Parts: sequence; structure tokens; C-alpha cells
Amino acid sequence: MLTLAVSAPAIASEYGISTYRPGLMDLFAGYMAPPGTMVVKNYFLFQDARGDALTANGFIQAHTHTVTYTGATFAAYVTPWRILGSNWAFGGIVQTRLAEQSLRAGPAGHLSHQTSTVAGFGDLIFSPCLLSWSFGRFHLMSSLMFYAPTGGYDRHRIINIGTNRWAVEPDLGLTWMDDETGRHFSAFLGYTINTANTETHYRSGDEFHADFVMAQHLRHGLVLGIAGYALQQITPDSGTGDAFGAFEGRVIALGPLLGATVKIGKFPINFCFKYDFEFAARNRSTGNELWLTAAYRF
Repeated sequence: MLTLAVSAPAIASEYGISTYRPGLMDLFAGYMAPPGTMVVKNYFLFQDARGDALTANGFIQAHTHTVTYTGATFAAYVTPWRILGSNWAFGGIVQTRLAEQSLRAGPAGHLSHQTSTVAGFGDLIFSPCLLSWSFGRFHLMSSLMFYAPTGGYDRHRIINIGTNRWAVEPDLGLTWMDDETGRHFSAFLGYTINTANTETHYRSGDEFHADFVMAQHLRHGLVLGIAGYALQQITPDSGTGDAFGAFEGRVIALGPLLGATVKIGKFPINFCFKYDFEFAARNRSTGNELWLTAAYRF
């Protein structure tokens, strides 16, 4: 009971898991494909993170080490129908995850140790409406995302691959692209509104996130740049299951980005590699992560 009490509520957002996966969006975050196009983007993410938690009186402490592998596929279809001067599109993200966490928790000097491994489908993310507008070099995209608690969850585990909470998130994607010089800037901003976990009666606070990338497009389809993200919890955690009080989380990340476009058959595939270094973390686990993505449209 002591271990579960520390591992769940003592860090920002329940189990220290943000609803939105920071770093998900990068190049061309504000751009949408032409009408009638299906866009598919496959992600692979490896993260190695550590976290520490301590109660206000310093009596109970916890130390975690988590390794996570995530595979996700984003698919969107751009319809010929127009709304507010933009073609209406819809899409969603399906993800699978493998996570292992080791936890040492208890009174100072008497820590117990647990390890848990879980694998399966993560929460489903879907957007019934994506809209996009172009103004020369500047591109703007808006979306409304919903997070459904379809991922594997058991409140008795020290780690889960699902959050067991619904969430809604308005997003705004921005891209500035100079075709002559190859200079590129993209940002993806969102505000996540979380509902309560019905199993634990714990409501994670709302979160603001911003993914960004500055890049230079080179010859032969190569791209070099710097990518990163920032996440700040705006409202405190709450609910009857919040036994340790408000823990508003924060994290920032930066790292190199390398991209390349390779034509396989008739389809050009955009590959992207990122390695993010997290820092300035507060009230959440933090570590480094490797991203590999492949995007194409047809």
C-alpha cells in the first residue's frame, strides 16, 4: 500500500505520464497534404527515464527507473469538402507500448524494491477535425484531439501503458518554409484538458505543450536541424485520490534532428531521426529519448 501510494500520486500527472507525448510533432507541423491524400506517419520511440519523489515531511521517498519502447502510427485523410476555406481532414493515432519500471520506495533507510513489465496497446488518439490554411511561406493547421482510455491499465501495477482517463486537446500547428533558402521553422502548440481516473478518483492537471524545430533543407533531400519541446502543467492535480497534494510538472528538451527523403517505387518516404536530452524537469521523471519516424502519402 505504501509503495502504490508513492508511485502513483507523488509526481505530476498520475503516474507521471502526460496525456500528450511531448516531441510527437516536428517538421511541417502546420502543413496538410492536398485533398484526397492519405497521410501515414510511423513512429518508434525509445525512452530511458528516472524520477524521484519525496513527501513534504521527507518521511517517504521513491526512486524510479523506466525504459519504454513505443510504436505508433498516425493516419489522416484529407477530404475534398471545405470548412472555413480549408479542406476538412480527420485522423487518429494507434500505438503499442512495452514498458519496464523498477521502483524503490518506503520510509527513508527502509526502501522496498519492485519491478513491473507491461506490454500492449496504448490509448487511442483521434481527431474528427483538422483544418489547414496556407499564406505563401506560412502554413497554419488547427485540430481537436480526443484521447480515449483504451490502453492496458491496472491500478495495482506500478506502471501502466494506458492512463484510464479521457482528455480533449485543441492544437495549433505552425510552419514557415522558405523554398529558396531551405530554411524551416515549425511549432506545434496544444492545451490538454484531463478528466479524472475513475479507478483512483485522481484528476491530473491540465497541461500546455509546445513542440518545435528549426531546420535547414539541403540538397538530395537531406535535412539538418534542432528539435525540442516544452511541457508545463497549468493546473494542479486534484480529486479524492490526490493524497499528497498538488504537483505541477514541467520538462524541457533539446536535441539534434536529421532527416532524409528516399524514393521507394513511386512513393517518396520522409525519414527523420531525433535524439532529445531532457532538462529543467520538475515533479516528473526525466531522461533521454530516441525518435525514428517514417512518413509518406498517397
